[in-house]
Amino acid sequence: MNKSEIKTYLKSLYSYLESNTLNEVAEFCDYLKLSKGTELIQEGKRHQFFYFITKGSIKSFYLKEGKEICTWFAFENEMASTIKTFEGLTSNETIKLLENSEFIRINTKKFNNLAETKISVSRLINDLIIEHAVFLEELLYLQSMSGKERYETLIKGEPQVLQRVSLTDLASFLGMSRETLSRIRSNQ
Repeated sequence: MNKSEIKTYLKSLYSYLESNTLNEVAEFCDYLKLSKGTELIQEGKRHQFFYFITKGSIKSFYLKEGKEICTWFAFENEMASTIKTFEGLTSNETIKLLENSEFIRINTKKFNNLAETKISVSRLINDLIIEHAVFLEELLYLQSMSGKERYETLIKGEPQVLQRVSLTDLASFLGMSRETLSRIRSNQ
């Protein structure tokens, strides 16, 4: 993907970005193809980029007693980052590719600097924060449900998760054992 294609992609997601702003943003963007299993962001480390997924999928997790606890998944046209790394802080999460994936990588510091002079970039940051807040609210609501309800709600909202996420990761995300998830699935 060249700079022109990056601009077209970003414009398709955020139509209010002006051409001159897209030109400036594209200057500090890269297009990446990475292999399944690659860690984009590592728990306990600072990271200077955020990403838009153009193809593929990722999971976010943290380690608890040596075990991965999945916190979320993301797919095409979604952002891959953590709020802490977006602010230049140490991440509490690891973001890992679930399949071979392609990304637009954006330098966070340069992006935040551009937001100081470009209202449309400030608006984009605001939109990304609102999307994240809505996502967190949905996660909290999901946690108030029974295991079966969590599974049904997730599958209804993200049916692709069954084909693209391992049952182990899915069970971890839903807060249940793999065996419990298998029982719920067999009763469908």
